[in-house]
Amino acid sequence: MSYCRFSDGDVYMYPSTRGGIECCSCRLADKVPTVFTPGVIDESDFRWDLLVAGGDLVCTKCESGCDACMMHDSITLNSYEEAIDHLNAHRDVGHKVPEYAFDYLKGDMEESRSLEPLLCKCGKTTMVFDFETGEHHCVDCIKEKSDGEEEDPCGGGCCA
Repeated sequence: MSYCRFSDGDVYMYPSTRGGIECCSCRLADKVPTVFTPGVIDESDFRWDLLVAGGDLVCTKCESGCDACMMHDSITLNSYEEAIDHLNAHRDVGHKVPEYAFDYLKGDMEESRSLEPLLCKCGKTTMVFDFETGEHHCVDCIKEKSDGEEEDPCGGGCCA
């Protein structure tokens, strides 16, 4: 569950499967290249197959990166206190942050919800949610499974 989304303000913050709390596309962070920036998409990278299959997504305004194809980087915060301070920093520069975001963070902090990364049974942390099984797997295990491997690539029964 997210603490807040862009639909209600200027911040999108949620607990990250990689651990910590992520402020996604944080307007307090520097701008970075995206999949739209020329030369960023690696067509051999299976994660972008759907994106490149849909047509040419590279920015038509530039050759190296402009405001149209760059976006603010995400920031990972390592504690609830740090996340609350970060939301206050957004407010300090005039960004709209809904009050419920603070309430949700304080609630999770009081419940001592873990900020540890979700792990695949193989031990890796880059996670993909499998809607069919309701389980999390690492990107490598999902790729191996999609490459036609019959057996469980994680070796733990999670991808069979």
